[in-house]
Amino acid sequence: MIRPLLAADIAACQLLTHEAQTDLDRRIGETPTELTDEVAVRRHRRIAHLHQTDPDSAWVAEVDGAVVGVSLALVRDGMWFLSLLMVHPSHQGKGLGRDLLDAALTTATDRSWILSTVDPAALRRYQRAGFDLHPSYTARGPVDRSRIPAVQGIREGSYDDDRGLLDRVVKAVRGATMTPDIDYLAEGPVRFVVADDAAGHGFAFLRSGGVVWLGATTEDAARRLLWTSIAEAGDEVEVDWLGGNQQWATDVCLDARLGLKGGASLCLRGQPTMSPYLPSGALG
Repeated sequence: MIRPLLAADIAACQLLTHEAQTDLDRRIGETPTELTDEVAVRRHRRIAHLHQTDPDSAWVAEVDGAVVGVSLALVRDGMWFLSLLMVHPSHQGKGLGRDLLDAALTTATDRSWILSTVDPAALRRYQRAGFDLHPSYTARGPVDRSRIPAVQGIREGSYDDDRGLLDRVVKAVRGATMTPDIDYLAEGPVRFVVADDAAGHGFAFLRSGGVVWLGATTEDAARRLLWTSIAEAGDEVEVDWLGGNQQWATDVCLDARLGLKGGASLCLRGQPTMSPYLPSGALG
């Protein structure tokens, strides 16, 4: 049975998401993410946030009283984005993923898009739903720190002072605000840096292994933000969603001596390509 997600389902959704992602990572030869308290809290917060902001786009699959699948989407300024679609490994191959996608698509707009995993079944499902597949690369590896240039004009971001900048930039690049999501981001531990000068405006949300989300009004600003993200990362860096229209980012990653491998796909249905932009897997 496919039904709306309830607040009481969030813990079960967080756990099945971990189990489904772990199964996928093992099948594609990736190291699964350990379910630490930090990871569990982050995933729980994501589900709870989108259940609050977009309840009409939040669904679960229930079998014999147990929640075994979840789909979450968001709509911002006429743009629809699929944030999450997971089915527990023991219930895959039974059509639940297709049914959850169909439920999420009931709120889809003329500008809709998905960041897919590399799972062939998922790619087939999205293409059959009318999404054009745009393959991307992932850059990964140790950074040659001697290659990192001196970067000017990047400063620490402030959730109090830079809300307007964040919203203007993301709306300019993807055509949709992030206003409903800024408080959610501010409550978490994620830092961000900004470019705000005559050469361009932009932001980059940082993680220990690279960048979570980056958008800018010019490629110059985007390059400076990505170099800053790489410089502040740990020994191993990963940068995702290097599509054909993100050559500025591919150049930076290759200059940093990161290795490229085939990644997943951006799936677009009416949503224009976005650049300079490295999207958020959770928020689009």
